[in-house]
Amino acid sequence: MLIKLRKRGLSPLFVIVTLIILIIIMPSIFIMGRLFHPPSESWLHIKKYVLKDYIVNSLILVVGVSIITGILGTFFAWSLARYKWRFNLLMEALLFLPMAIPPYIAGYVYGGIFTPFGTFHRILNGLNLEPIRIDILSMGGAIMVFSLFLMPYVMLVTRAFFQRMPRNIEESSRLLGKTSLQTFYQLILPMARGAIVGGIVLVILEVLNDYGLVKYFGIPTFSTAIYTSWFGMSDVDGAVRLAGSLMFFVIVVLMMEQFLRGRGKLSLARAVADSGKKKEPSKRYRIVFGIVTTLYLILSIIIPVAQLIHWSLISKHTTVFRRFGPIMFNTISIGIIVTLLVVVCGLLIGNLNRLHPGVVPKVYARIVILGYSIPASIIAIGVLVFFITIDRSLAGFYTLLGLKKLFLTGSTTILIFALTIRFMAIGFNNIESGYSKMGKVYYEASKLLGKGEWETFFLIDFPILKPAIISAAILAFVDVLKELPLTLILRPFNFDTLATRVFTYAGDEMIHEASIYSLMIILVSAIALIILMKIGNGVNND
Repeated sequence: MLIKLRKRGLSPLFVIVTLIILIIIMPSIFIMGRLFHPPSESWLHIKKYVLKDYIVNSLILVVGVSIITGILGTFFAWSLARYKWRFNLLMEALLFLPMAIPPYIAGYVYGGIFTPFGTFHRILNGLNLEPIRIDILSMGGAIMVFSLFLMPYVMLVTRAFFQRMPRNIEESSRLLGKTSLQTFYQLILPMARGAIVGGIVLVILEVLNDYGLVKYFGIPTFSTAIYTSWFGMSDVDGAVRLAGSLMFFVIVVLMMEQFLRGRGKLSLARAVADSGKKKEPSKRYRIVFGIVTTLYLILSIIIPVAQLIHWSLISKHTTVFRRFGPIMFNTISIGIIVTLLVVVCGLLIGNLNRLHPGVVPKVYARIVILGYSIPASIIAIGVLVFFITIDRSLAGFYTLLGLKKLFLTGSTTILIFALTIRFMAIGFNNIESGYSKMGKVYYEASKLLGKGEWETFFLIDFPILKPAIISAAILAFVDVLKELPLTLILRPFNFDTLATRVFTYAGDEMIHEASIYSLMIILVSAIALIILMKIGNGVNND
């Protein structure tokens, strides 16, 4: 078989990657196919009465969060990349850590703080002050929470660009009579537009993907509508068409990203050596940075973590830990399996891109990246329809074996499949970056010395790619740990993870009991992200 493939010009690697790509796009194909079916009455009702609300609410959230995260992320990125600060590494780590707190957990915390009998009102009563009503469970509150905990996405992408930007650009501008402020707004920002837009698009995709926060805040969006249509009304057609509408919304966002990035490209390769020099900030800038950073860290780390610890101490005797062991096992086992699949697929697709440059591998790479751009609710609906179709086609075979009719749909296989599709881009991006830095020189030298494919990989490629593989694994594991919409929709009956347990407690108005499980998610995510930062700093120093 392998000889026939080689004679036709198709390597086994190409065939394997092609199968992976077909599996990735199959759920989306099923969604698009269902859109051509005659619409149901429920969809006509949704389209006439409530679809507009979903679109408007999603747009308001996206625009509001984009503006705030864009401003904050760019400010922190520029400050860290261009100025010297005391305890610089610690500051970077602290500004990075809010990524460890999922927005839905932050929403539960702030919702609990500002309830009529919450922490905020108890503090006011203790100080004998008049009660102040703050409606945090609103559109404004949702925008604030999303912005606080998604800002690091913009900061990390933009900071990487600023670090590569040579200092001589600023010096040339000042020689032409421009002030520092004029240089930043007229020169630096336009040059960094692509990086800023790229970070904001990641934030937009996270907002569109969220289900827990908008559900708790009572804001009807596409993700809540899809979940309600599928589980609340058992309306497959309505859920599929809502998923199709959200897919169109995402495509528009991605097209706007390409337009806003512009066609211009900046080459920084020749002057990167000068980019590492940082300057002392002025006294005024130091004060502004100190105030903004302190306020941000208080709102995004100190208050949420302190409140969760307080609630966990209160509820440690009332929280049910009977299923804590199975929940931890479910969470970690699913995380490990998906992480392994993501890394292996990333290695295969990245290796194909390196060894066989061409149009088809580039298209494959784009499909993998777009997989992360599709919100979880769309993937969930597509995967459900896909697996139900498979189960129905295998119904006779299941009967012979004595299996239930929806054997695959009711197992963890469907959840693992969907999570792998969702986060495969994370593994590919990191590993492909490692492959691009490594090139083909070592591979070709190994082949000339008579080494085989697998021997070359384990002796040459793997040691060089180890930091990229570890980074991909950590990011994938953390995202699987925090993932809520996919797990809620696709989990088997009585199958809980830390994320679903937190959601269940919050939905039952048991915020205190949800705190211990929330702290577990934050602790594991924070440790993983700190390890990731150490790996990144080690690679940069090398």
